[in-house]
Amino acid sequence: MRNFFLFIQRYSHFFLFLILESLAFYIIYTFNIYHHAVILNTSNNVNGNIIKQRANITRYFTLADENIRLQNENNELRKQIIESYYIDKGDTIRNTDTSFRQKFTYITGNVIQNSTDKINNYLTIDKGTRHGVKKNMGVICPEGIVGIVVVASENFSIAMSVLNSKFKITPKLAGNSSIGRIVWKGNSPFFVNIEGVNKFNTVKKGEIVKTSPYSTIFPENVMIGKITEVKSSVTETFLTIKVKLSSNFTNLRSVYIINNLQRNEIETLENQLEIDN
Repeated sequence: MRNFFLFIQRYSHFFLFLILESLAFYIIYTFNIYHHAVILNTSNNVNGNIIKQRANITRYFTLADENIRLQNENNELRKQIIESYYIDKGDTIRNTDTSFRQKFTYITGNVIQNSTDKINNYLTIDKGTRHGVKKNMGVICPEGIVGIVVVASENFSIAMSVLNSKFKITPKLAGNSSIGRIVWKGNSPFFVNIEGVNKFNTVKKGEIVKTSPYSTIFPENVMIGKITEVKSSVTETFLTIKVKLSSNFTNLRSVYIINNLQRNEIETLENQLEIDN
């Protein structure tokens, strides 16, 4: 205690200065409107910046939860787009009313492993059979098509990527009824080709390529990409068409697995036809 009083006595002038300085600031702040406003404004700015930085730090650590929330929200929105429904006309003789019926539902997922540098590339998704995932379900991302599920376990599934030599899908060209197929040649993870389009068809650079209505795996009008090159040869029957993919396979994160609610019925009919033949 004695040392404490000696310390106070030794620095008494300094402490007196602090007290008087504080008193002076208090008087200026209390009785001078201009200085009051300046100090208050400065204090608010400092507090605001501190709160902003704290909010940014908190937001960073909650990005995973925010991503899940956005996925679920986008999933609900995808269920409402026109391509996820079909028109049920019922009995066309006795009932002329039409109504929309759900055709596609979506399961949100995240890519946990992905390859782009092989001839046959696959990706692993953190959703499996207990989430409703089955073989031959389509996989898309917010930008466009991604692949097709080839195997699923209880908690995980593996999809064949568009960047796979075995991947085949019929595209739809804007304003063109040409039939072809999307194929990947293994050259770049950003481009695919369209094969099987007759050279007498009109196909132009810059045209948008989407999924066709001839698939039970993907809804119609899912983005595939944009045509960047069209070549025609005198000796060839078909055009050489190069397409820049809308999906960035080098940075895949969130995906949607597509469930066609009519698929079982269609496959049952097709299997019955094979048995009859």
